[in-house]
Amino acid sequence: MSNYRFTLERYRGLRTRYTCPQCGRKHTFTRYIDTENNNQYISDNVGKCNRLDKCGYHYTPKQYFTDNPWLREEGSVPSHKNIGFWDGGTGHFAKPKPAPPKPTVSVLPDGIVRATEGGDSAHMRWIEHTYGTGSRRRVQSLYRTGGVEDAVIFWQRDIEGRVRTGKIMHYDEWSGKRLKQEGSIGWVHSIMRREGELPEEWELRQCLYGEHLLKEYPDKIVAVVEAYKTAHVGAILMPDMVWLATDSLQGLTAERLAPLKGRMVLFYPDEGKGFELWSQRLPPIAQEVGFTYRISTFMEGKEQGADIADIPTPEEEAQF
Repeated sequence: MSNYRFTLERYRGLRTRYTCPQCGRKHTFTRYIDTENNNQYISDNVGKCNRLDKCGYHYTPKQYFTDNPWLREEGSVPSHKNIGFWDGGTGHFAKPKPAPPKPTVSVLPDGIVRATEGGDSAHMRWIEHTYGTGSRRRVQSLYRTGGVEDAVIFWQRDIEGRVRTGKIMHYDEWSGKRLKQEGSIGWVHSIMRREGELPEEWELRQCLYGEHLLKEYPDKIVAVVEAYKTAHVGAILMPDMVWLATDSLQGLTAERLAPLKGRMVLFYPDEGKGFELWSQRLPPIAQEVGFTYRISTFMEGKEQGADIADIPTPEEEAQF
């Protein structure tokens, strides 16, 4: 029996294996449970994908409580100092000050980024077919995407311009849809780790896709979506805003949204569970980080699973 309070759930059939929040593969994700709280899950996205080479997602309880400091517990005993305390003057629970961020951030070598930057890909050709050559150039200039073997590399650059990782994705050139075959998604850090090109102490800490644009456009309203492709389309259709992406529904954490401090932010969740989930998660995060926001209902009533990138262009609508 484990002596740890938080441990990965034991396998008891497919009902104990879930869809990975990063790669989207079903029955590959194992969640952490709290053995002192009736084996309850800590959160739907706290766990480990068993596709270590192809995905590598591993979000630990320690990282979760660091990202959500008002929930953090020390050791095996809940700490009221970290969860909060009753403020008799206001009649509310007061949250503690957030834990300081980790002092160092692991980044990828500049050489691997420069070698692919500006490379061709089916995704970029789809943008050119759909929105024109000028839009393709604008997207590549803003997000500095890479290209390798016809796949696009979405480099995650933080607000300081450091590259945290890159997501490799294959798309169909004419439909713009992601290819859903084996090997159509990969992560640069996972490949480099597998090939021994990263030090053992290297640790992935993702940031918002497009985060580097916050420093370049300090006065613009910020728009946050789920998918990288959606951010590109938003930047084309509504260029007056800075378009960022979380990479998944589960990507809303205080640590990841910290660079939004002081900004006005418009969130565009995809149709489906996105609006409800983000409506629940954002209030405490916005209060802690310090940004004002609104959650758009733009996608409500659209086709299940749709996002901004699925909205027809005016030219396409004219054909209906």
